[in-house]
Amino acid sequence: MRSLSRFFDHLSLNARVWLVIVLVIAGLATLTMVTALETRKQQMAALEVDLANHVDSAMAIAESFRQRAAAGEFDQAEAQKRALAAIQAMRWDNGTGYLFALDSKLVLRMHPMRSKDVGKYVGDEHDRNGTPQYRLMVEADQKAGHGLTEYVWPMPGTKKIEPKISYSHWYKPWDLHFATGAYYVNIDAAYRANLESQLLRAGLIGLLVILVVWQSMRSIRNNLGGEPRFAVAMASRIAGGDLQRPADEPTFGQDSLLGALQRMRETLTGIVHGVQRGSQVVSTAAQQIAGGNDDLSQRTQEQASSLEETAASMEEMTSTVKQSAENASHANQLAASARKQAEHGGEVAGRASEAMREIEAASRQITDIVQLIDEVAFQTNLLALNAAVEAARAGEQGRGFAVVATEVRNLAQRSAAAAKDIKALINTTVDKVQAGSTLVDESAASLGEIIGSVKRVTDIVAEIAAAAQEQSTGIDQVNHAVTQMDEVTQQNAALVEEASAAARAMQEQAAALAEQMRYFRTGEAAGDASSPASPERAPVPAVARAARVPAAPRAPVAQPVAAGAWQEF
Repeated sequence: MRSLSRFFDHLSLNARVWLVIVLVIAGLATLTMVTALETRKQQMAALEVDLANHVDSAMAIAESFRQRAAAGEFDQAEAQKRALAAIQAMRWDNGTGYLFALDSKLVLRMHPMRSKDVGKYVGDEHDRNGTPQYRLMVEADQKAGHGLTEYVWPMPGTKKIEPKISYSHWYKPWDLHFATGAYYVNIDAAYRANLESQLLRAGLIGLLVILVVWQSMRSIRNNLGGEPRFAVAMASRIAGGDLQRPADEPTFGQDSLLGALQRMRETLTGIVHGVQRGSQVVSTAAQQIAGGNDDLSQRTQEQASSLEETAASMEEMTSTVKQSAENASHANQLAASARKQAEHGGEVAGRASEAMREIEAASRQITDIVQLIDEVAFQTNLLALNAAVEAARAGEQGRGFAVVATEVRNLAQRSAAAAKDIKALINTTVDKVQAGSTLVDESAASLGEIIGSVKRVTDIVAEIAAAAQEQSTGIDQVNHAVTQMDEVTQQNAALVEEASAAARAMQEQAAALAEQMRYFRTGEAAGDASSPASPERAPVPAVARAARVPAAPRAPVAQPVAAGAWQEF
């Protein structure tokens, strides 16, 4: 299939036209022959049906006479005789059509044209081609009950040998094979006449188609201006960027496709030359702008770096002064707190001294109470001793009372011993309380002196904190001014960087445009179509703080939006 396609692709337009004409003529001739053959086939089928109808009529006559014989009207021999006579009398087509009969032994039983051969054996007869027609008829009938037999036979009147077809049918009750035939010379003549007529009509139609195709191809060729392959080759060269005109290329008509392609190529050549020259100018200007912007960006960045260092130093100084002010303020707070705590300590010491005196008085009262308890224990001991003496006097009746008196005496002695211990402890405590009271009084006097000193320190620290706060406010204002200068410088550096990037982008787009224009080959010198080489510039480092300093509102920088349009072109 691909080889056939390549074959057609290599054919010229005239060869394709002639190929179409030949195919149309061959198709019409084939269609005419097929139609004529189909018509002849239909005529032959109609002839076969007609012959079968005549034989069926003979079969019906024979069956009628057989039934009459069976009814007793006459015997079977008479019935056969009368039936054959009636069938022999059947004629059609102006007497040229007739029926004949023979039995299975190939004995001719009835034949209108061969009366003298009736009763003779005809199994050995054959046509000039050696076809035993009678034997074939009997064999066909014995096989299927009926059949068709083709052979050649002299035509009555002219004695000319013509092809003939016979239809036979076996009537089994009488073992007779009824047959009739017909020459299909008329069918052949009608076939030839029909074929000639259809060929003539097909020739007229083919001629009309040839004229239409030829005129159409002539119009197409005029519209193309030449061979389609030449137009495809020219369009392929233009699509491949080759705008050069071959030396052997002719000039085509203005109204043809090839002429339009030539004009398009010339127009594209002019456009490419203009774009190449424009890209050179734009590239040179962009290179100069980029160089100036790079220098300006470098100087601006140096200034920004200096301001940034100054701002950093001011920030450090501001931080130090603020820290000093904060420390002074904190010291002032601590001094005030110490003063409050000292005053509070003095108050606490006074209350402690008063509490000591109250404790001393309470201790004396406790001493008196312990003395009273000691006296009560002594009296209880005496009472227990008297009770024990009285119990001894009572004898056995006072024994239980003596036990109780003994226990009471023990408790009184223990109470007296505990009272003595408590008295000793209280005396010791009273001594210590007196000593503590003396110390508290001395502490209160010392705290009073400390409070006075703390008040003087607090006043001095407050004055230092106020002075540090004033210094911090002034340095903060200076730092704010330096920061604003730094922000403005950073914004200027960012603008210069953007302008430099835009100039570099424009230069790159110009170089890309020039590179794209090199795709087209116009036949001029290579130097005319290429942009001047420019040295590669090292990219300028971005400003360190440009990302965190918000830029002031400004007009948008022009972006190289035309790149896509050039690429589309």
